[in-house]
Amino acid sequence: MELHSLWAAVQFTAQNGGTDSLLSAAAASGLHLYEIIPLPGGFSARCAAWNYLPLAALARKRRVRLRIRRRRGLFFCLRPLLHHAGLWAGLVVFIPLLLWSQGLIWAVDDSTLTPGQRARAAAVLRTEVGLMPGAQVTEQSLTAGEYALLDSGEFSWASLNFLDGRLTIETAAAKPVPEIFSAELKGIRARAEGLILRTNLISGTMLVKPGQQVQVGQGLIGTARRERDGTLIYEPAAGSVVAQFEWQISLDQPLHSSAPLLTGLRKTEYELSFLGHSFSLPHRVQSESRGEGIERHFQAEILGFPLPVSIRETTFYQTELQEIAYTPEGAIALARMHSLQALFADYPDAEILARKEDTAQGDETLHYTASYTITADICG
Repeated sequence: MELHSLWAAVQFTAQNGGTDSLLSAAAASGLHLYEIIPLPGGFSARCAAWNYLPLAALARKRRVRLRIRRRRGLFFCLRPLLHHAGLWAGLVVFIPLLLWSQGLIWAVDDSTLTPGQRARAAAVLRTEVGLMPGAQVTEQSLTAGEYALLDSGEFSWASLNFLDGRLTIETAAAKPVPEIFSAELKGIRARAEGLILRTNLISGTMLVKPGQQVQVGQGLIGTARRERDGTLIYEPAAGSVVAQFEWQISLDQPLHSSAPLLTGLRKTEYELSFLGHSFSLPHRVQSESRGEGIERHFQAEILGFPLPVSIRETTFYQTELQEIAYTPEGAIALARMHSLQALFADYPDAEILARKEDTAQGDETLHYTASYTITADICG
């Protein structure tokens, strides 16, 4: 198919007059005619739209009547739009707006980060510097964003690059910093009575050994050690002594309590951020009963095309203070959970070997007693 058929072509008929001389004159003038079909008293043909006016001038000299039968091509499809002034005004406004909007964040490239790092880096940049989709980017904000990522402690190196609406985040995860040994010049004593299983000396003098039974307050690691010549050398005491011992707890668990419970009702609010300005949809109504909301941040899109607009979605779940009655089994489970919380608060490294528990139920409370056989570091 010829190029003029795609852009602009005219199908016409030529009747009366000197139609044969018109064909000769058109060929001599370089006006190419296509699909020439003889008709009674003339012919029909097709030509490029820009050749029709010169052809019509030749036809008038030879008293040939031309009639356009069909117009086809992209030009004739777009020609009705060219008469709308609003289209041109919009185009004049759109091009400068498009060039100006290149300074806004349209997309964020954080493909080198893990999902967890992406969420934490986005939160740091959003809260500390305000870098998020729809924000205006400057060199100062990029520098501040790099320092904010480094100050978070998760990254040892960070680089922010911005080009044509795309913010690229590149980071290197921080390696764990070795713990600097620091200890006072005093001995370490036992926090509990138990049987020593293993020891680990870092500094000072180990005063006990595996298999030894120790009492509460007994010295485990001393600060002095004697050289071969009898000279005493003092240094901080540090290390660990793991022992097996019994840990006991006694508590009362109420059988009835009041707590805020979800009612199943919720309300979602949206806040749009663009160029440092925020717009709430719908308008926020202050309410004491809506409680704390769960926030989610994402970028606005239209048919999969990202827009330079950041959206904060806040969902409020309605709660209501209600009376809760626990079954004996539920009360025991709660008491057991509270006892374990207390155990690991005292000994975070504890390993449970055995458990004995006893319960006594009253009218309003459940008395719970538990004895755990555990292994843990007893250095106090």
